[in-house]
Amino acid sequence: MKMKPILKITLSLLFVLNLFGGAAYAVEPEPKANPEDSLQTNPTGDSTSSEENPEDPKWKKAEIRVIGDKKDLKRIPGSATIITKKFLEETRPTDNMEVLRRVPGANIRYQDPAGLTMNLGFRGVSGEVSRKVLILEDGLFTSLNPYGEPEMYYTPSIERMERIEVVKGSGSILFGPSTIGGVVNFITRRPPKDPTLSIQTVGGENAYFSQMVNYGGTFGNTGFDVNVLRKQGDGFRANQGYFVNEANVKTIHQLNDNHNITTKVGFHQQESQATYVGLTTGMFQNNPKDNPAQNDKRTIERYSFSIGHEWTISEKTKLITRVYSAYTERNWARQNYSRNSRGSTIPTDAIATYDGEPYTSRNSDTIWMRGTNAHRDRTYKFAGIETKLQTEIETGPIKHEIDLGTRYHIDMAKVQLLNGPTTPDFVVYPNGIGTTPAVLLQSQTSLANSGELRDDERRSAKAVSVYLQDRIRLTEKFSIIPGVRYESFTQTRSINRARRDFDPATFDYFSGTNPTIQLDKTASTRNQIVLPGFGTTLDFSKNMTWFTGVHRGFSPPRYESAISPTAEDLVLKPERSWNYETGVRGDITEYLSGQLVGYLLNFEDQIINSSAAGGNFGSRPVNAGRSIHRGVESNMTFDFGQFWKLNYSIPFDIIYTRTEAKSNQYTYNLGAWSRGDSNPLAHIDTNGNRLPYVSRDILTLSLGISSRSTGFYARIEWQYFSKQYHDLENSKTVSWYDTAGTTADYRTILSYAGIKSDVSGLDGEIPAYELLNANIGYKKDNWSVFLSGKNLQDRKYISSRLPEGIQPGPFRQINFGVTLQL
Repeated sequence: MKMKPILKITLSLLFVLNLFGGAAYAVEPEPKANPEDSLQTNPTGDSTSSEENPEDPKWKKAEIRVIGDKKDLKRIPGSATIITKKFLEETRPTDNMEVLRRVPGANIRYQDPAGLTMNLGFRGVSGEVSRKVLILEDGLFTSLNPYGEPEMYYTPSIERMERIEVVKGSGSILFGPSTIGGVVNFITRRPPKDPTLSIQTVGGENAYFSQMVNYGGTFGNTGFDVNVLRKQGDGFRANQGYFVNEANVKTIHQLNDNHNITTKVGFHQQESQATYVGLTTGMFQNNPKDNPAQNDKRTIERYSFSIGHEWTISEKTKLITRVYSAYTERNWARQNYSRNSRGSTIPTDAIATYDGEPYTSRNSDTIWMRGTNAHRDRTYKFAGIETKLQTEIETGPIKHEIDLGTRYHIDMAKVQLLNGPTTPDFVVYPNGIGTTPAVLLQSQTSLANSGELRDDERRSAKAVSVYLQDRIRLTEKFSIIPGVRYESFTQTRSINRARRDFDPATFDYFSGTNPTIQLDKTASTRNQIVLPGFGTTLDFSKNMTWFTGVHRGFSPPRYESAISPTAEDLVLKPERSWNYETGVRGDITEYLSGQLVGYLLNFEDQIINSSAAGGNFGSRPVNAGRSIHRGVESNMTFDFGQFWKLNYSIPFDIIYTRTEAKSNQYTYNLGAWSRGDSNPLAHIDTNGNRLPYVSRDILTLSLGISSRSTGFYARIEWQYFSKQYHDLENSKTVSWYDTAGTTADYRTILSYAGIKSDVSGLDGEIPAYELLNANIGYKKDNWSVFLSGKNLQDRKYISSRLPEGIQPGPFRQINFGVTLQL
């Protein structure tokens, strides 16, 4: 792994940092609620927190927060959720999506062995690789390139997390980019007060094994925490093994009463047999654990570094600065494959055949794995510096809590694709050695480790952000929170090598042999956007808050959307949204708490293909997509133990989300128009159709019990997800498609009616499914044991039809674990 580029970036930024007199982590404002505030609303966990490893109180202010403590929920003018340490300890999730799908409004989907790639969206916004949600770890970026490729191929390991914060309202105006869906902040452990060694070991089905070791403590004015993690498994399908290695070091040093320095260094290594190849319908029905792509392999290495300084200027004013950087290599070797279609024959380089319907011969029921592959080798770097001023002032009887900040950020990427040739293992001479023909044979597992360079690009982005928010307390109970954010960013794409024959009319490459040429072209594009926000909070009782909010969200275009393969600036605007919401939350009684939110999201300027989201591949990107999202999010917790004054906490949780996310655009087929096809059936109007991969109804019911004295706890949970559509046409699949669609005209009629074949697994609905999960454990002083079960009924369900076929959801996973503290 070449570390010179990242070291140069870091050293340069440290030099700049020195000129400014210090650098720091961004820290959210200290809690400013009234002493009487005691809000305990928490839809994802008990209000109390485990204290077997107390932290030094002086390190609390060095933590990067989006919300803060639960009492700070009263300050947030929008929907907000805190997933507590206690909840994470009692449920023992093995991936982030397992716990985040419990958050009201969340939609997730799986596509790899163990949730290593996060696909998360909120309120009906696309969850593809979490592009529309800002994912942070301790307040720092986690995506590959936040302003060009915000994909979540690296995902913070849930085992390391102590708390998770989720904000979907106008409080997200302080953060960016990619805030249309919301903000998720994963919070890691702070240095403990006393030197502590913690060990956690977990093992279970599917050869799952996880070992995590923590050591940290506070020595005088310096605290540190070291975390090492190894986890591995066979995955939920065949040929989907994986492992993850991580090491992280966090330090906090108090220079004096007014200055703190915080550093964090992270290393992440991942290897998995992740693949795009999904199953056909027949394969899923016969063996949902099958996986044709046994040779696909994805490797990720990530290095991150940050240093921060907090200067307490006065009791009510502080200046916070941070410098951060990350370097990621993501190399992915994927085996080429073909599907049988009308008139097709088996490829000459096919080395394996997977037929989901061996007794029939229907179009797309067979997958041929070929003897070639493609290596998608990519390197990503980013770095930045951010400074924030937090202060409190008074103008007469009115109090102001002000956040003013600015950030400079740079992204860089190196993108290459290498075509791996066939690699024959031996030669067979049917007519005798030395005679003709000589037949080259290749085994199913012998594929090229490298190949011929086809694509070679350099991509970059530079961004400047400025934001201001003023929490104006008009009275002790009523506040208004106006804010504004300004973003200016430039994206550049330098194309050194590419395929020669590109059709600008269809925005696709010509089929057949398409030679690679040295292109050496560069183009840039620049965008500016102003993002206002406004919210209110009203404490209409001691523990109840009514909130409203409206804000502008945005997401930058991806590099490859903003600039064409021939280095043409496509003049795309950022995707934008207007987000409105109102709701109430708090403690109704000492045993009943909850949150109820209604929202409206107007998502416009969505970047779609000019064939208008109808599924036609390879058309010119345009800002033509529009959708309307309406919904209700609710969660309620009733503690029977508190109600009956028992020595047990017995929380009963009801979490329900209703989402109406629909297209608000007319679909046209540019390809048909360019060919002079006047057939009106070629243009499918998707206006009013439901958006893909959004369940209209999601319901979670859970019942837990935990002793206040013995350390025993247990929880059982049931989750229901209603059906989803795979495409914007809301198409349905039928078994008689091939019988009826014998001609192109008949197939056009069927497509216009939203009817497709059920064979390939690429099309159709995602049927509703339900999951049953349970946990039980015992915690005593410095040790604990636990047993957790996910999908206990071992439901076989479809999680996605993306990227290329049926991706089953995780099957049953039962784990047993122990923890020990010394």
